[in-house]
Amino acid sequence: MDNLHQFKKVALDAIQKSSNRIMHYFQNLPKIETKIDKTPVTKADREAEEIIISTIKKAFPSHGFLGEEFGKDKEDAEFIWIIDPIDGTKNFIHGLSFFGTILSLKYQGKIILGISNIPAIGELLYASVEEKTTLNGKPTHVSQIQKLEDSFVNFNPSKFDTPRFLNIVKAVDKRVTNMRGFGDTYGYHLVATGRSEVFFEMGPKAWDISAFQIIIKQAGGTYSNFEGDEYALGETSLATNGLLHEEMLRIIKNS
Repeated sequence: MDNLHQFKKVALDAIQKSSNRIMHYFQNLPKIETKIDKTPVTKADREAEEIIISTIKKAFPSHGFLGEEFGKDKEDAEFIWIIDPIDGTKNFIHGLSFFGTILSLKYQGKIILGISNIPAIGELLYASVEEKTTLNGKPTHVSQIQKLEDSFVNFNPSKFDTPRFLNIVKAVDKRVTNMRGFGDTYGYHLVATGRSEVFFEMGPKAWDISAFQIIIKQAGGTYSNFEGDEYALGETSLATNGLLHEEMLRIIKNS
């Protein structure tokens, strides 16, 4: 794709500008609000998304957007940017570093570019259909662990009140010795960089996970929902080093 390089350049610029604004508010927050779905939102969330949209619109006025804070714009456009300005807002509010900005570009129903940036710890993942995944500009890859028993598994604990999810966690826990609840963006970063073999969650929206479809794949891993659909954008999410994916799908199906 001839214009992918330009998409990358503008996207990284938007991420950098939004990150500067986010870090301005980190551990120095003004008023915190609660949205209709009872999730928190801050001035940083809204301003970061506005910065990303305005930066991209200036370069590509015909493109559409789907953002967590401002919803849809030009949803029938050929190119759609999907934005989560702060994934892990609760961590951000409490002064914890494990939050990130997620940005992806969808073309003809598929994600062709993905970025995930955790500014407080200095980790930026990038991947596209033409480039393998990089961490801060350097190649990164999933691990080569072949046995679930030897793996480090992470999950998002936000759905512990869902019986099915609790059953899955219990079933996986019986098989592994290293299991933690590093949720949100950081869980995917751990898989993409070979520091964890599995991350799973229930309840994510498109903006929470779209970038990781391509980031995990281009790092050598496998991404899908709990039914094995590699292109699903919501409800359930499973990211692995690829070697453990089918086994995880079986455990999930039988739980």
